[in-house]
Amino acid sequence: MTYLNLDQIAQIAPSVINQNHSPKLSGIYKHIPTTDVIDILGKNGWGVTKVLQSNTRKGNEGNIPYKKHMLRFRNMNDTISKEIGDTFPEIVMTNSHDGTSSFKFHVGLFRLVCSNGLVIADQTFSNLKINHKGFEKSKIIDIINETTVRVPNVVGKVQKMMGKEMSLSQQYDFATEAATNNWGEDKMIDVNQLLTVRRYEDKGNDLWSVFNRVQENMLKGGVVTITPKGEGKFRRSRSRVIKSIDKNIQVNKMLWSLSENLI
Repeated sequence: MTYLNLDQIAQIAPSVINQNHSPKLSGIYKHIPTTDVIDILGKNGWGVTKVLQSNTRKGNEGNIPYKKHMLRFRNMNDTISKEIGDTFPEIVMTNSHDGTSSFKFHVGLFRLVCSNGLVIADQTFSNLKINHKGFEKSKIIDIINETTVRVPNVVGKVQKMMGKEMSLSQQYDFATEAATNNWGEDKMIDVNQLLTVRRYEDKGNDLWSVFNRVQENMLKGGVVTITPKGEGKFRRSRSRVIKSIDKNIQVNKMLWSLSENLI
């Protein structure tokens, strides 16, 4: 496994390595660079595997150094990363330097065959929040320890999902509920698109495979949606690739919750 260094991170998400906060914030704002947390996690065996930064609207390029970002960390010593087939537990962290976000930590899962990464829903592992004002190194250590304790529970749930076979009607019901939660009841969705196999590894009928198929199709976009416009008229469109950090986490947690309720 190759872990990202700060130079590589800066190329993808420049806000991560910024040592200053947005000039729009008041003088009482306590700034904690994300690099401080990267250093703490690194010294405790966790390396950065992936980074993402929120998009910036045209004309707001000055906000780029302070935008919200997400980092995924994996245990470098494999003392925690108990492999679940092709899946590894991770720590997912979000932060910003513009005052719009505190440090938030979630447990995630990374599949070798999937570039998206998953985020575990709060009912399994409550996301842990650290405000910049109350930042202490010991709190990061507590999060690492909490992750260590919780990971076996997550591993067990994935194994149960792998072992739960679903009929075609159950798969359809799962995709339908996921579509309703994501797009609302007013849009008509061909849920068969959500169940389309994009990767050979996801062609099974077990819950874990179905979960991953729906997740892949939701995040990658291209799903046809039809919206009633009144007077018998409809608007047909295709969903876009999900690039928003918050939306990515929201979709992942929604799908995890639906899956968890079935085991």
